[in-house]
Amino acid sequence: MANGEKCKLCGTPASPGAQYCETCGEPLSGQMPHPDYPEESSQPQPKYSAQENIPPSGYPGQKASPYAPTQQVSYQGVAIRFVAVLIDWIIISVITSIINLPVTVGGAMNYIINVNNATGQVTISRGPSAAVLGWVMLIALAVPFLYYTLLQGRYGQSVGMMAVKIKVVNEDGSPIDYGAAAVRTVLMVIDAIPYFIPYLLGAILIWSSDQKQRLGDRIAHTIVIKV
Repeated sequence: MANGEKCKLCGTPASPGAQYCETCGEPLSGQMPHPDYPEESSQPQPKYSAQENIPPSGYPGQKASPYAPTQQVSYQGVAIRFVAVLIDWIIISVITSIINLPVTVGGAMNYIINVNNATGQVTISRGPSAAVLGWVMLIALAVPFLYYTLLQGRYGQSVGMMAVKIKVVNEDGSPIDYGAAAVRTVLMVIDAIPYFIPYLLGAILIWSSDQKQRLGDRIAHTIVIKV
């Protein structure tokens, strides 16, 4: 070891033939690193620990959903949803009546001739024909289907739901699409059983569900939450 050499770490002059600094133990020039001081890895170290990189709702490597709720979800029950349905059916009834008005008025002007085959008696009455009645029934089915499917598929809300500030979303919190909205709408026919007490079956299913889901919600994997 050359005379006059100093430790690069602490600056202590090195003794002749010394391999390590007498003060700090740092290897001197040309010597192998001290076993107590391994060389630092040139690989970049992670900024966060593996535990810190685990998504809040999953396991290591799982991609967290961007729609994962950050707080307790407020599932909406029978009462507030009934108010929304009531508002919607008032609107649907008005729309249906307006569309059917020309048809029903025109149909009422038709003359219906009935012939009694036994007596040969002919009676003439005024009323809608079978074609008119079929059209009225078609409109009565098409209007609510399009009303709920288009509004909920686009906004996640019907007008009644907007009024009471509730919304339909997927179970993971993401917006529903038109397919899920159509499934929910079609299954309203079953949820409305028994029809003399409308939506009694739907109410029972909501009461018995942890996520307050009627049949349409369970099949479409949707929930109704507070906006």
